[in-house]
This record gives sequence, structure tokens and C-alpha cells, in this order.
Amino acid sequence: MSAEVGSVPADTAVIAFADGLPGFEHQRRFVLLSGPSFEPFTILRGLGPDAPSFATIDPRTVVPDYAPRLGPQDLARLDAAPGDALVWLAIVSLDASGEATANLRAPVVVSPASLRGVQLIDININADAGSDAPAPQYRFDHPLRAA
Repeated sequence: MSAEVGSVPADTAVIAFADGLPGFEHQRRFVLLSGPSFEPFTILRGLGPDAPSFATIDPRTVVPDYAPRLGPQDLARLDAAPGDALVWLAIVSLDASGEATANLRAPVVVSPASLRGVQLIDININADAGSDAPAPQYRFDHPLRAA
């Protein structure tokens, strides 16, 4: 049985965000919480007093062919190599009408091996080098629809 700190088990892996998250640059330590009571969502919870928490979802739950690629700089920030397993998360929020939306354009990416995370801003998804076709544009407020 693990001891708990607040409602976070003490043995929960802490993810380091070297630059914090946009708007929360001072908050650099988060944990990712999951449980059957709130599937398919997870909670990205900041550690410390007045730390933010975010509802998140795997972007492929929203758009099955969501297939972003990271450039060398982003892989270095995560201390990851091409082909490493990564966790992709879209932050969920409520729009003005109260409908849930997912931010598919600025996903949070976590390397489980290094326990480092980043939030990418306005990623270029599915862009093929040398291709004249524009990359699909995913929205910051992609609607979530009940199945």
C-alpha cells in the first residue's frame, strides 16, 4: 500500500516540464492520473500549492488518424529518440456553450522513459518533407462528440 500526498500516491511518477506549460511556466512538475471512473480522460495534475490540473485525452480517441511527428529539437527536449514510445495528450476544456473541446493543435507529449514532458504549440501534423500538400489543420477547440 502506497502512502498518499494529497490525493496523489507517493509512488506516482513525476513528469518534469523544463519550460512549464504556456500560461503556467512556473509550474514544472506534474503527475498523470488515470482511473476507470473518468476514462477515457486522464488528469495532468500539477504538484505544489495552487498548481493547475488539466483534463486530458489521447488525441487518437478524438481523431483516429492523428499522427504527429516530432522534430529533432522536440525529441531532444524530451530526451527521446525516434521510435521511442511517447504519450500524447490533448487538453480538454469547455467552450462558451459548455461543450467539451480538445486542443489538438498544441498537444502535450510525455516520454515515459525520461519522465520529461513538453507542450507543443501549433504543431505541423503529417507534414511530409518535400510534399506540396498542406498539413491538415487541427483546431485548438476540436469538438468532442459522444460515441
